[in-house]
Order: sequence, then C-alpha cells, then structure tokens
Amino acid sequence: MKKLPFYLKITSFCLLIFIWDYIFIHYRELPKIIPIHFDFHGNPDGFAPKMMIWVLAGIATFLYLLLYLVSKNKNSSLLNMPQNVKDSVNASLIIDSMNLVVMLMLAVISSESISVGLGKADGLSPIINYLVILLIVGVVGILIYSNIISKRDRSQNSTN
Repeated sequence: MKKLPFYLKITSFCLLIFIWDYIFIHYRELPKIIPIHFDFHGNPDGFAPKMMIWVLAGIATFLYLLLYLVSKNKNSSLLNMPQNVKDSVNASLIIDSMNLVVMLMLAVISSESISVGLGKADGLSPIINYLVILLIVGVVGILIYSNIISKRDRSQNSTN
C-alpha cells in the first residue's frame, strides 16, 4: 500500500507521454479540420484546425503537473478537500487516483479524436462516459470518507 501512490504517479506519467507520442505520430496524417468537441453520445459537434489537438496535450500536461504538485503539498490552497481528509494518510492516494483517471480520460479522448479525424471511427466510445461517472463516484467517495473520519474523530474526542 505504501508504494501505490508511486505506481499511480508513474502510470499517470506514462499516459501523459502516450498522449504526446500518439499526437506526434499521427499529426501529419490528420486532415486540416478535425473534431474537437463531442456531444454526450460521442458524436462530433465542433471542429477546428488540426493544430488544436496540441492544446489537448498542453491541457493534459498542465493538469498532470498541477495534480502532481498538489499531491506533494497537501496544504495547498488549490486542494479543495475537507481538512480531515487532507490530514489523513490517504490524501496522496486520493489525489494520485484522481490524476490517473484524468490522464486516462484525456488519453482516451485524444486517441479517439485522432481516430475520428482519420475516419477510423464515427465518434467517441462510451468509455468516456464511464470515466466521468468514475470521477463523480470518486468525489462522492471522498465526501463519504470525510464523513467517516469526522465521526471517528468526534467519538475519540468525546471519550477523552
């Protein structure tokens, strides 16, 4: 369990490298206009020049670095978590897990956007919807975990 945050960071970093590498490999094959926005069903509904695919890689890099730095400094004002969760041992695990899900989501979006741009697919697969649901469940899980910690702390304080 001690090494799990390290493995989550490494996996997230590998996904970030995948995003940049995949875009770099397929950039020349892309048409001049590619889909950059998709509706809830995965159908493209917004288009832009192919150079915009690099913005997605830039956003992925920014989010990775932001979450990485926040995981190093749990008392950062950028981390909007209940204080009892920040103080717990699992705070880094929670942040690193969120970073992994975000990188996975951006990796899937970038690879599937390129597939749609190349005409190999008609739209995004439903895996994006499942990853968004996973993020929402994760946030709800953090709130439940915070509530459990609060109750435990209150019961320990009342017995002392």
